[in-house]
Amino acid sequence: MASATTNIPLPAPLKLTGNVATEWKRFCSQWLNYEIAADLASTGSMRRAAVFLACVGNDAYQLFQTLDFETDEDRQNIDKVIDAFERYCIGKVNTYSTSEFSRLVRRSTP
Repeated sequence: MASATTNIPLPAPLKLTGNVATEWKRFCSQWLNYEIAADLASTGSMRRAAVFLACVGNDAYQLFQTLDFETDEDRQNIDKVIDAFERYCIGKVNTYSTSEFSRLVRRSTP
């Protein structure tokens, strides 16, 4: 049986060109809405990270492969994954503060 979430559109992929901080803010907003609509906020961190990484698109996934994490397990932790992308995207143009994005993305996390 197909899941009800299959009718919910995925967030548009994260673009790593132009104003990356603005693009990150857009992606985070769409991710948050998708996560709530697909009822992912109540699932485990590993599943949320896997879905997040499936949504970011090829370019951002290739970037993910190059990001530094303290442990391999951190690569499957949604908070650590989002923090890594946030550091990259915010540091790239230094427009938004990390705490602003943390509040936006984690607002629905139980």
